[in-house]
Amino acid sequence: MKILLITDNHSPDGGGAEKYFFTLKTELQKHPDLTVYSLGFGSTAQSGSDYDVLTETSSTPMRLFWRLFFHPGKYKEIRTIIARINPDVIHLHNVKKYTVSLLKAVRGYKVVQTVHDYSPICPTGWNLHHDLRPCETGLHLTCFWQHKRNLNSVIYAGLLLAFVRMRTLLKNAVTTFIAPSPLLANYLQQNNFHTSIYLPPFREQNTTIRFEKMQLQQFLYVGQLGKHKGVEKLIDEFAIACKKHPAITLKIAGKGPEENSLRTQVKNLALEKNILFVGWIDPTTLYEEASAVIFPSIGLESFGLVLTEAMSHGRAIIGSNRGPTAWLVENNKTGLLYDPLKHGDLAEKMLQFTNDKSLAEQYGCAGYEKLQTFMNNQQIINEMIKIYKS
Repeated sequence: MKILLITDNHSPDGGGAEKYFFTLKTELQKHPDLTVYSLGFGSTAQSGSDYDVLTETSSTPMRLFWRLFFHPGKYKEIRTIIARINPDVIHLHNVKKYTVSLLKAVRGYKVVQTVHDYSPICPTGWNLHHDLRPCETGLHLTCFWQHKRNLNSVIYAGLLLAFVRMRTLLKNAVTTFIAPSPLLANYLQQNNFHTSIYLPPFREQNTTIRFEKMQLQQFLYVGQLGKHKGVEKLIDEFAIACKKHPAITLKIAGKGPEENSLRTQVKNLALEKNILFVGWIDPTTLYEEASAVIFPSIGLESFGLVLTEAMSHGRAIIGSNRGPTAWLVENNKTGLLYDPLKHGDLAEKMLQFTNDKSLAEQYGCAGYEKLQTFMNNQQIINEMIKIYKS
């Protein structure tokens, strides 16, 4: 059986969606009955024995334009590659680049999709109202303007048009939608994506819990540096905690469009000695040194692989009390949940770990044990292959 995996960003240096994509490809290629290829977009064209990368525009306005309209050149490139591979199943991931061209190019093939955010039910993908509270239904007429939040009206209009067009094309092209959390699966089903199922993502294998390197005053953020990730709020709350405990430190591992703004924020708060930006690096050592991992996302997450990475290393989590974070993190058992709309709440939770190593270890061990109960990589691959065959 031939499987073609297609994603927006064909680069492992990304967030959880990209990590899931390449882990899935690696795991599928271990199966003797499968031949697996991948296709995506990048800054330069590349190709290899099992992958192709097509160039994408670097202009943000043009990216939105090509989400809305048909690009004959990209359609021909995609269609040519698909015809050459002739896959039995096409597995889509993010489809927010050249959306119309891509979804038309996969017609006539059996198509499944893993949904990595809330873009099928919300034009911004955040599924939040203007007061930053999660929407309970997804975009409906009753909350039409709530999803605009503080966006420019022209940009919101463009996102709405792209949203409506993508939903129609997805429902015509995709036979099965795969959601990495029960919450997202329920949202999809409520919005007439009736063939949506829950299948958890993969977890890190062969990790061990080690506490000898743990530093009680050190916290960690791992992820993209985008608005919806809540890092700006994290830095503000860290500043509050730092006034009460000046020795605490925070390492920020990741890259993204908000990095320069966040660095300026740290400088203005005079926290350059306490907050360190370390970029995209192997986070293993960072997990071992941290007393807790902070997951401050404001927008709803589809899952949050960083959470399970932290749990696999036996690290306590401080996370916002919304979406799958509240499902994965058991408050006062595997970590602490805070209200992202309550000033000082995150700072208070951070300070609970600064002088209590036993609490950090207790929560970390409980998270590690919980992880073993619902994430088994071999079972996940077996279920994925069943989906392909069905």
